Amino acid sequence: MIANALQWNPTAKLDWTPANPIGTGLGATTINPMALLAAYDDQNSVTQVLANISPSYKITNDLEYKFLYGINYGVGERRTEIRRWLNIQGNRGFGQIANNRSINQSLTHTLNYTKDITSNLSLNALVGYEYLRFDYKGSGMQGNNFVDYPGIKYTDYMQNVPSADRSMYSFADPVTELQSYFGRVNLGYKDKYLLTATVRRDGSNKFGKNNTYGTFPSVAGKWIVSNESFLKNNKLFSNLAVRASWGQTGNQEFPANAPLRVVNIGQGDNQSVASLENPDIKWETNTLANIGVDFSVLDGRLSGSVDYYNRKTTDPIFQQIVTQPGPPFRYWTNLQGTIVNSGVEVALSLAAIKSKDLNWNVNVNAAFQKNELKDFVGAVQTGSLSGQGISGATAQRLVSGQPLNVYYLRSFLGIDKTTGQSNYKLNPDGSENLSYVGSPNPKMIVGFSTDLTYKKWFAAINLNGAFGHYLYNNTANSVLPIGNIIAGRNITKSLVGGSVTESTSNPIAPSTRYLEKGDYIKLANMTIAYRLGNIAKVIKNANVALTGQNLFVITKWSGFDPEVNTDKNVNGVPSLGIEYTPYPTARNIQLSFSFSL
Repeated sequence: MIANALQWNPTAKLDWTPANPIGTGLGATTINPMALLAAYDDQNSVTQVLANISPSYKITNDLEYKFLYGINYGVGERRTEIRRWLNIQGNRGFGQIANNRSINQSLTHTLNYTKDITSNLSLNALVGYEYLRFDYKGSGMQGNNFVDYPGIKYTDYMQNVPSADRSMYSFADPVTELQSYFGRVNLGYKDKYLLTATVRRDGSNKFGKNNTYGTFPSVAGKWIVSNESFLKNNKLFSNLAVRASWGQTGNQEFPANAPLRVVNIGQGDNQSVASLENPDIKWETNTLANIGVDFSVLDGRLSGSVDYYNRKTTDPIFQQIVTQPGPPFRYWTNLQGTIVNSGVEVALSLAAIKSKDLNWNVNVNAAFQKNELKDFVGAVQTGSLSGQGISGATAQRLVSGQPLNVYYLRSFLGIDKTTGQSNYKLNPDGSENLSYVGSPNPKMIVGFSTDLTYKKWFAAINLNGAFGHYLYNNTANSVLPIGNIIAGRNITKSLVGGSVTESTSNPIAPSTRYLEKGDYIKLANMTIAYRLGNIAKVIKNANVALTGQNLFVITKWSGFDPEVNTDKNVNGVPSLGIEYTPYPTARNIQLSFSFSL
């Protein structure tokens, strides 16, 4: 709908009827956006039940056993239709009913031991066992070629379509099971030295039978310097602490069928291989090292923290295609290479005013980060681009020595004054030059919040921003190009009024022409509230508030919203920072009244 709305002539009427769905418009090449809204119907109904039980038993004064069982049961029904009268190619009226069901369960046993060994030394130790089970399945039916009965949804008479145009399906994902053994020890000495050590042994049937289990340790320490005798009576620091940590975690966020041979089942005994098994898939491991300082000065009026972190992801899991001349089967595997994220994070909090009637707090945080893929073999394409003329093209790569999802594009040099065609940077031999031209990963992320309380009034503001990254405007590339003029559709306004005239025959092509800086500052949230208090003898703690979200954004990005990430993955390899006809972010204004009785 967004693409058609962008191309629709804004001077044309949006009138339409089922008999004339185009209305007063551009013809079959562009769909009337209002007709499109009316022709599509997509309703999703979900019922979810969450329940848990958590008994405990005190074995001794120092030792306690806890048991936790939880279940998350959900069922959903989705009914979708596209009315027959809509003028899109191949549409004969479509209806679908999809039913899904999930049962997720968790079972946890823990033993917790807490003891003051001496007056200066305290111990807390915990051991436990956890079992998680995820079961997801569904079924559905769909049909084409409906006879249109106005006012009746297609999904209410699915039997109406010819048998040749009806189909049904069902599926059951492999049940995922995760079993874990874990232990943790906390030691505290003289309220100055804190030490924590943890180890987990996780096993998941998402991995190959040769690497089902992984072991993930961690250790952290903290020195509360302000509790030392040489700082006890200092007038500067009310709190000063230094801390460091190192730890590993495992990642299993990929399909449950990854280690299995997957086949497509046809009629009878007809089967075909969809992906190959891999019994050697192992855990993707994240190793994080961190060192930081916490401080508080001016009698606690100003506090903050500074952290340096280094996170390495090894054995990343992606879906691959068998190398030619082998058959074009897919399989999941651990790739060689390490993803490194490192940086510095700073957070400051200031109690600017503290009094009986007036309080004002200010919070600022910033993260300066670097992202790089190292020791990676080959190059993997991702960031698929959409639209006529660039179908199948990609804009990003995973390649060693570059940031994750680095843009890989031809460099745009401008429009030729004579031909009106695009000029691109070429290699010395005249061949096409594609190069690494920017990262979608911000180099700096900032946040700012402040709140003010005056008697019964309260106000709060939250801003966030990101800087030092690039976004790709796939919408401008293929939805609003210069060639639209020929068909009477809109073009992006940046194509008008330049010193060089672009030819309407200039072919659509991915390039740095559509790569833009993604820097922005956004007012994400603002609230003004007034505390009414008790009203009469019935209403208590009454409060009225006016809240706005996404109120404004300061950016040079020409798309809808710089906080964009249309899913443009290729074979499951994620992309980042590509915009293609997304729905604009909503601006919400909410007036609320809360109270208790």
